[in-house]
This record gives sequence, structure tokens and C-alpha cells, in this order.
Amino acid sequence: MSATTKLSFILLFFIVGIYSASAATLKGKVLDGNDEPLVGATLMLEGTEIYALAGLDGSYALKNIPAKTKYKVLIRYVGYKTIEYEVYFESEAEVQTHNIVFGIDQALMSEDVVVYGEVAAGNETDARKSEKESATVTNVISSKAIELSADITVANVVQRVAGVSIVRNSNGSPQHAIVRGMDKRYNYTLVNGLKIPSPDNKNRYVPLDIFPASLLEKLEVTKALTPSMEGDAIGGVVNMIMKDAPAKLHISGDFQTGYNQINLNRKFQTFDVGATNYKSPYELYGPKYQAQMSDFSKDNLVVRDIQPMPDVMGNFSIGNRYFKNKLGVLAAVGYQNSYRGNNSLWFKTSTDYFGSNSPSLDELHERKYSTQQTRIGAHLRLDYRLNKYNTIKFYAGDYRLKYAQVRDDFASQLDARYYSAEKGNAIVSLITRNRLQDQRIFTSSMQGDHKIARGLSINWIAVHSIAKNDEPDVGQFERNTGLVGFVMQPVTIERHMPRTWQHNSDIDYTAYLNLIYTPEFLGREGEIRVGGMYRTKYRTNFYNSYTFDPSPTTQTYGRDFYTYADVKQVVLNPLGGVSDPQNYDAHENLLDYYVQTRFFILPKTQVLGGVRVEHTNQGYQLLYNTDPEIQNSKNQVYFDVLPSVHIKHMPNDKMNIRASFFKGISRPGYFEIVPYYNYTQTDGYPEVGNPSLKRVKAYNYDLRWEYFPSPVNKLLIGAFYKKIIDPIEYATVLGPSNSPVTQPGNYGTAYNWGIEVDFTRYFNKFGIKVNYTYTNSQITTTKALRTREDPNDPTSNVVVRTPSQTRPLQGQAKNIGNLSILYKDAKKGIESQLAAVYTGERIQNVSPFYENDSWVLPFLQLDFSFEKKLNDHWVLTFKGQNLLNSPMKVIIKKPHMLPEKQYKLQNSSDYTLIRDDHYFQSYRMGVRFNF
Repeated sequence: MSATTKLSFILLFFIVGIYSASAATLKGKVLDGNDEPLVGATLMLEGTEIYALAGLDGSYALKNIPAKTKYKVLIRYVGYKTIEYEVYFESEAEVQTHNIVFGIDQALMSEDVVVYGEVAAGNETDARKSEKESATVTNVISSKAIELSADITVANVVQRVAGVSIVRNSNGSPQHAIVRGMDKRYNYTLVNGLKIPSPDNKNRYVPLDIFPASLLEKLEVTKALTPSMEGDAIGGVVNMIMKDAPAKLHISGDFQTGYNQINLNRKFQTFDVGATNYKSPYELYGPKYQAQMSDFSKDNLVVRDIQPMPDVMGNFSIGNRYFKNKLGVLAAVGYQNSYRGNNSLWFKTSTDYFGSNSPSLDELHERKYSTQQTRIGAHLRLDYRLNKYNTIKFYAGDYRLKYAQVRDDFASQLDARYYSAEKGNAIVSLITRNRLQDQRIFTSSMQGDHKIARGLSINWIAVHSIAKNDEPDVGQFERNTGLVGFVMQPVTIERHMPRTWQHNSDIDYTAYLNLIYTPEFLGREGEIRVGGMYRTKYRTNFYNSYTFDPSPTTQTYGRDFYTYADVKQVVLNPLGGVSDPQNYDAHENLLDYYVQTRFFILPKTQVLGGVRVEHTNQGYQLLYNTDPEIQNSKNQVYFDVLPSVHIKHMPNDKMNIRASFFKGISRPGYFEIVPYYNYTQTDGYPEVGNPSLKRVKAYNYDLRWEYFPSPVNKLLIGAFYKKIIDPIEYATVLGPSNSPVTQPGNYGTAYNWGIEVDFTRYFNKFGIKVNYTYTNSQITTTKALRTREDPNDPTSNVVVRTPSQTRPLQGQAKNIGNLSILYKDAKKGIESQLAAVYTGERIQNVSPFYENDSWVLPFLQLDFSFEKKLNDHWVLTFKGQNLLNSPMKVIIKKPHMLPEKQYKLQNSSDYTLIRDDHYFQSYRMGVRFNF
């Protein structure tokens, strides 16, 4: 059954509803003073059994009311006084409409009862309010929407935003965001509006799967920058607004447990994480130490098959205000421990050396991934109101993700020289890799807001952040064997087995100072804001490797060894291998300042504009370089002037028309400007760094029409255009000795444009959320093309030419869409959601060879969640992810070199399958509480 057919059946099962009406009816909506629907408010006719509950849009209907009798209507909602008023119907066909508005004072106004209140943070109304009132193009997801969804990390959540797709890690979990088709390098991440560093060992972008979604109050994605925002984003900015102190005591949390289907289909492989040494002998004993086998643990490379425990996830938060509401405190913690798997087929390819420029299938790798993820996040928020003019705020957040993975690989040669499918003969390698990755981000900030005169205030912020990444003792256990007539031959040990240690840290100190003046202009309040920022960043990266040989050289499975612990080995390089350019220090010092104004130039037209200037000093220092041809250190010093203007026209209180322009940049990755030389060839050529790599510049334009018919409903239609100068792409160039290499470079000018539609509509019991984005981009880079010197002579020499190829930007999908169908029956305490995410085909890896790029085929993910309210404080939950078990497939859009060979799964004459991954379904159930 196809994924589309499965989805159709599930939708038919999910969308069932019958609506009927008879006799006299009282209907309307229950709202608060800001027109926010009070979902679940109770309405009852006193002395009868007739009652109703307000639906998702606040609407209600009391039916079958007898005529000719006066009734008292009682309206109750938690946190408000009961409202009551009388109704009378002349006939059973009569329909009356009464809108109920709760607040502080109760007063009957015509047929409506009106009182005033506040918008609760984190709900759908708050999200719509943020989008509507934002000075720029922004999309918001509320904590209420996150709570109902099956999403467990911020990376899961961000793919629900219009125009955002994600990059997955090896176990299928979302990890990085691609905004409007712009690769992850073109976006940055904030916590409460402040930038955080990345634990990635080479790049700037932050892995969003390190953050538990349960800690969010809302998620904002800003797609057009203002002068007060840092300018190094071209796609957009992901801002995680963490839970804040409530107005009164609030305790909430949840507990969930579940299982992944793949762990029922096969065993889960694991190793002893506790036996892993976080430091290599070089670090423990010094650079002159001669390492012995006794210095290396073997237990962490011994793999065991287990039936894993169920996944466990939970979060807890408590907040309150003290000292006559002057001090607000919120503490929250989230914990997740899960077991994920991936059954993967991967074809190792190169481009043939015989002049046809077609993919050559060299090896088939049948891989089984087993990954245990342990994620913990905690944060503390404080705010103290000294008086009505001065407030101090403090935030501290600590986020950690440990990632223990076993990759079991059955690799067989497919080269025509070695492979004979009909005889069952092949050269086989059994490769087991154990990898532990420990990532951590800590950030803390102190902030002051001070009103120093009428219309004049100062804001200051001091930030300290640390990002760390450890990948200790990553080992690979490789054994050699073969198939002869489909019979496995004796297994022996491979030589030169590596074990590597890599760790890096990124330390930031940042200071902000802003002066805000709010004068009147044309009878409306305006704003003049000037400010500056200084950041000093220090990054260090350490890499060391040891190589081992079996001793004696020939050791056979079943006779000499059973596990890695039994293998007798010697250390080939007892001093380690730290001369690699991956050992480096990097720095980046930024001095930014800006001026920003916001005024109404017409009664209904607001303009926000200004300019930001950014001074950058970025560089590196190699630590243990022994190659005189490589430059040990280099600095890049430059400055950018980044103007922006945002026009917001408001024809009425439900509509906005926006037009925006901003100039943005994207700085090179820290490691890309290091002159490294990676001898591990990727698709045929080594990879080298580029110390001359320049920053990317882009001119960005936006138009968006916004309509908010109610506080929870919206229709947003927008278009964008980007002109990108000196985009960074990886391409084939001539390196040392005029030999081809793959290198990051700046390539001319790229263009990216698209349209976005975002729609949300709530009915009484049903709701629908839909967004769709079309994106089109193009960039031209040089590629390698192997052809015969004389195309008409198949015996002539093969030469390498470098033609240009025009293609989409890496990671950009033309079509991205989300569909969520919601159902809520307040009477029965039931709430559910069916959510689908679609991502069209996109380039995953850019090949150095002409028209040999790897494309991910379209991907559809379907999730389901169901909740049953037990009482005012407790809710039972059930959630399912990836219900369709959608595979991730990667292809090259041309047939492989030997189409007559009937290789496994290579059944298309139009393309070559490169990868086929299956992650299977995940199920969770649990309980949520709220006091």
C-alpha cells in the first residue's frame, strides 16, 4: 500500500463528524477581554440538563431549549467569576446569539457580557498576536501547538513553520533547519533573542535537536532582519523563547514512555559508554608519551545485542511571583532517553574513469544503525522589578545531548572485477563503528531595562556562552571475508584500524547596549533606537588519531577471537597523530553598532528602517603543523554596512500589508578557512580548505499580505526574492600539482525566490492548519567532466574538463508543505491532531562531477497525537511519529555505468539509487499535569 493510500485511509478514519440542530438555540462565542477564545468554558441552563462547552474558536451552542420559559444561563471558566444572565425564547424556531466576554468587572452591555483580561503566554492567540504585531516578517508556533504535537525537540518543531525544511541525522531525527531553501550555513539561532554558539566542530550552525521542545514558550522564525538584529543571516533566524515566570504559582509537566518499531523487528546494538576514555594518551601523559596497548580500553568497542528498555521522556516546570509580585521565578527541566534505529542501504559510488561520466557502483553497504540518545535541558529565568522604572532579568540554560551509536556494516564489492551475482561471489568487509558524541551548550545572561526620563530608556545585556563537543575514542573494527557460491569464508582482521579523539569548545563573551527614545510623530508614538554590541569568541579544536595492526597479522574469527576484546594488536603510531590541521585555535571579534527608527508616516502606515555596521576580525592558528607549505595562521578583517527597511500598512485592525528589504551576510565556517587537506577522497577527489574564502552577501526582498479574522485564525500570503553574491559552494578546482580537488569557494551570484501561504482556521470542534512554500533557486559552479580526448575514439586518453553547471542551491526543495487537522470535544475531554509534513526533492550532496549530484527524493512524514482529559489537572496522552514508515531515498539522476548488471535495488533506467534508509514508527503514551 502506497504512502498516499495509507494517508487517505487515516484521513477518512480521522475526519468524521455529524452536525445537527433542532428547537430553540442559544449560540455565540466565549472570549476574554482581548477577544481570545476561552476554549472549554462551560455554559449551562440553570435547572436543566442542557449545557455546552466552548469549542476551539470559542463558539458554543445550547440546543433544544423549550420556548415560553425564562432561563438563567450560567457561564463558568477557570480563573474567572461565574457570569449569569437570563434568556427567553418566544418559539422553538428562535435562534439567539450572545457573545460572552470575561474580565475584571461584570457588566451586561446590550446582549453581550463584557469584562477585560490578559492574553495568556504560549497559546495560539499569543502566537497570532506576535505575528500580527511584529515589525517584520515572522512566523510563530505556540507552546500549546507544541504540547499537542508529537514533536520532542526544537528540530522537530521548526519543520512545521512555513518555508522551513530540515536536515536529518543518521538515525532519521531532524537536526538542522533550512529556511526558504537557504542551507543551514545561512541561518542563525537565538535563545530569548540572544545568539548562542555552536558545538559543531567545523561550522557555525546550531544542532536544534539538542533542545527539548517541552521547554519552549513559543518558537519564532524571523525571515527579514532589522538593524537591531545581528546581520549574519540570509535565510532567517530561529528564536527559541523559553518558558517565563507566570503571574501566579504554576506547576506543570509530563511523563511519557514508548518504543520504536525497529527495536521490535531486530536487536538493538550497544556498547559500554562508561568504559570510554574522554582523553587520549597524548592528552593524559604528554606529547612525548609512547602509548602502549594497555593505555587503550577495549570494553567500549565490544558490541552487545540487547532488547532496549522503553523510551523515557519527561519535563517539569514550576514558577511563581514573590515579594508583592516584584520577583518572578521559573525553573524548568526536560529529560529524554530514547533508542532509535535505521536500516540503511548505501551504494558507495565514484564517477567512472572511462570517459562516460556515469556513476560507478563500487560497494554495497548494508548498514544497521543503533543509536541511544540522552537529552537533558534545564533553565532558570528570574526577573526583579525594582520599581516601575527599573527591571533586572537573569537567564541561565544548560542543554546537553549524548549520542551513543553503533553502525554495523556489511560491505560487499560491486566492481565488475570482483562481483559475480549469478555465482554468489564477492569480497566482503564487516565493519563495526562505535561512536560516542557528547554535545553541550550553556548560556547565561543578565539584562537591565531602565526608564531614565519620559520617553527615554536604556537596555543593557551581558552574555556568557559555552558550546562543547566531545567525540572520544571513536573506533572501527574491520574484518575481511568473502562469499564463494553464497558461502561465507573465514573472517580475518583488517590492518590499520583507527581510533580517534576529537573535541572542541567555543566560548563567547558578548555585551549589548541600547538607547531607546519614543517621541510622538503625527500624533502616534514612534521609536528611535541606537545601540551596539561587542563579542569576543574563542574556539579551540583538538584532533588525535592512533592506528592499530593485528599481531599476529592473521587472526581468524572462532579460533583467535570472538569480540574486539580478544584481538591482539600493536600501536603503529605510539605518539599519536596530532599534526593534522584539525588541531587549531580560531577567534572572531565583532564590533557592531546600529541606528533604527520606527514611525507612522501615515495614520495606518508604519516604517521601520535604519542601518547596521558590523566589524569582523576572524582568523585561525594551527597548533601542531609540520608542513612548511601550509600557512600557520591568517586573519580576515572586514566591515559591512547593512541597511534595512520594513513597511507595514494596516488598512484595518485585522489586516497587514508588509514590504521589506534587508542586506545580510554569511561568514565562512571556522574550519573552511583552515588550509586543511583531507586525503580521504570523497567521490574521487581529496578535499582542501580555502584561507581566501570570502563572506557571502545578499540583498533580500519580501512582500506579505496578512489577514487575521479572529485572534486564532490567519491567512498569510507572501513572496520573497534573494540575490546572493559570492555564495559558498563546494566545487572541483585544480589543487597542488594541478591535480583536481574539492574545495569550498565563492561562486558568482545565485538567485532564490519563492511564495509562501500559511492558513489556520478553527471551527467549533475542528481546526485546520496548512502552509505551502514554493522555492526556486539557481547557482552556477564548475564541475569535473571526464571525457575521451577524441570523443569518436574510445581508445583515446581520458581527460578532465571543468564545464559550468547550473543547479538549485544545496538543500533547497521546490515544494514544502504542512497539513494539520485538529479535533477537540471539550465535553468528552478529547483532543487530537493528525499532522503531515511534505518535503520535495532536493540536492543532498553536491558532486564534484558534472550532473552527478545526489538528490533526496520527496519525503512525507505523518504524525498523530491523542489526548484525554481526566480532570482539570491531569491529561492522558498518546503520540505516534512517522506512521507511514516513510523511507529516505537518495539518487543520482542518471543510470549507473553498467546498467546490464542487476545490482540489488538498482531497478531504474533513469537514475542510480545511492541510499535507502528506513527509520520505522515511534509510539509514546504518558500523562501531563497542570496546576
